[in-house]
Amino acid sequence: MLTVEKVRLSTMLKAQDYRRLKDRLQTAKKEDLAREWSALPPWEQLIVFKLMDAPTALDFYGERSLKEKYLLFSGFPLNSIAPVLEDASPEVRRLFVPLPAGFYKTMLAELK
Repeated sequence: MLTVEKVRLSTMLKAQDYRRLKDRLQTAKKEDLAREWSALPPWEQLIVFKLMDAPTALDFYGERSLKEKYLLFSGFPLNSIAPVLEDASPEVRRLFVPLPAGFYKTMLAELK
């Protein structure tokens, strides 16, 4: 059974309403976000991860399974979501901020 929040998250992704989605990520409870995120297909998981602010993203990454961490680590470069960014307006592109370079080593260490 889908929760109301899961439907809204999926709807925002399908509508490419990234501003609203980013706002939602900033106010979501960590447990709710993790549950909803886990139900998304991998491509959508990566998009959602790329909309998180850096501290939230690193904390969220640390709590994922090895399989999920591998997906997110593989998608570390911002250009991993190039199809989303390609036709996006400059305003929308600014919503997707690259993670700091130092996070790469931290994320890699957690894969071991």
